[in-house]
This record gives sequence, structure tokens and C-alpha cells, in this order.
Amino acid sequence: MNFEKVCCEWKKRKLPIINGVISSNGFVDKICVDYDENNDYNRVLVNNGRIEFDVFFAEDKQFSNVFVRSKVTSKKGDITVFAGGGSYGGDGFIVVESSNSTIIWLAFFEDSNEFERCEISSNYITAYNNLGEKWVFNIENPADLVISQS
Repeated sequence: MNFEKVCCEWKKRKLPIINGVISSNGFVDKICVDYDENNDYNRVLVNNGRIEFDVFFAEDKQFSNVFVRSKVTSKKGDITVFAGGGSYGGDGFIVVESSNSTIIWLAFFEDSNEFERCEISSNYITAYNNLGEKWVFNIENPADLVISQS
């Protein structure tokens, strides 16, 4: 599978179930949602490393139907961000497209819950899920993200 396949599936509103971030530069950052061992109510992110896209997709990956709940374009008009949910209640995604509708990166998590709205502020995307959490993504380095209560 190649990145073009992912882009084609996105046009049909389908995304790969990855638990992490896929970048157009050919890498997948595997990131899982876990719980803070000191507080069962605080969720944390565990980065499980970076792998090349082709290696990660060497085995068949399933795609989830997704629905967009929020769409926002930057003030400069250089990126558009889509946020929403997937086939299951726990699925959530973010897709960042360039001004010519090309995917720059996408994030999909099976345990994030759906993202109901998103905002762009300087170099960050903030996505709010239906659990009252705020997920903040660095636009230039989307694997550098944090979860907090909104």
C-alpha cells in the first residue's frame, strides 16, 4: 500500500485504523492512549516509535468509515483541518490538508472518542472530543501532542 491509497480512501471518507499519525513524508508514528497510573481518570499518550509507511502497511490494514464533525481553515488559507469520528464510538480522527486538498498528515485513534470540533491557533491544532478532553497537535510535528481536560 502507498500513501496515494490512503488519500484515495479519504476522498471516500475512509481512513486506516492506525492508532497514531501518518505523515505524507512516509512515516507512521504509533501512539496509543493509556491511563495515568496515578490517576485512572487522566488519559495519557504513549509513543510506540516511528516506522516507515510501507513497513507498517505491509500487512493488510483495515479502514474505517469516518464522518466529519468539524472543518476549519487557517486564517492564511494554507491548511484545512477535518475532525470527527469513525465506525465505532471510540474512534476519532484529524486530517490536515494543504490548500490544494492534499493530505499533509492524519491522525486516527481507536480510543480517543470522536472529535466534535477543532481550532487552529498559530502552530497548533486543538481538537475537543466528547469526553471533555482537549487534544493539542503541533502542526509541524503532529506526533508531539498532549491530552488535557478542557
